[in-house]
Amino acid sequence: GGLIVLSAQGASQLQGSVVRHDGTLEASSLVSKGGRIMLEGDAITLGARSTTTASGATGGGEVLVGGGWQGSGPLKHATSTTVETGATIDVSATQRGDGGTAVLWSDVRNPIGRTQVSGSILASGGAQSGNGGRIETSGHTLQVEDSTRISTLAPHGRVGEWLLDPVDFTIVSGSGAQTTSSIGATTLGTALNSSNVTIATDASILGNGDITVAANVTKTA
Repeated sequence: GGLIVLSAQGASQLQGSVVRHDGTLEASSLVSKGGRIMLEGDAITLGARSTTTASGATGGGEVLVGGGWQGSGPLKHATSTTVETGATIDVSATQRGDGGTAVLWSDVRNPIGRTQVSGSILASGGAQSGNGGRIETSGHTLQVEDSTRISTLAPHGRVGEWLLDPVDFTIVSGSGAQTTSSIGATTLGTALNSSNVTIATDASILGNGDITVAANVTKTA
């Protein structure tokens, strides 16, 4: 149930701040709920070999990268948030209780805000009881790569939610994100086998809030 904070803030707005995480951050518990891990900076990268874990026996914890849920809370909003292929974030409940919260955020109101998602993000409910948790990936531009794996499954409860919240968004054919702000239909279909998925956009002076479905989406589960 501990707390880990990695924070880098520039001395001025003209000086960017960088956080790169390539190792292991763990705020897990074998007997209670998972703790909290927060990464704060202008440009944040979770490297291909990184593991960020806040799991718990009686409930998942919280991992916040670049901002809180829907940008709430005091955490500084990142301009760029990247999760590389091979990275793992885990806020699952391991025995009983609900999965936790994982947020990957960059400033949706900033036209250069960009979130690029790959790797594995897990917020599963407990093996004995509990519901799935919640995962958010948001940014003015949101690119979901084909190697992304999402799971909020709950063996004995309700499946959780994956929220995607850019300005404009396109579901493209194939498995890879082929345009600036998009997800592959195959990647989305695979995610639907293990999560509820919500795509929500907001109109602004920087975008129309369009959601374009340019390919069929199917699921098998």
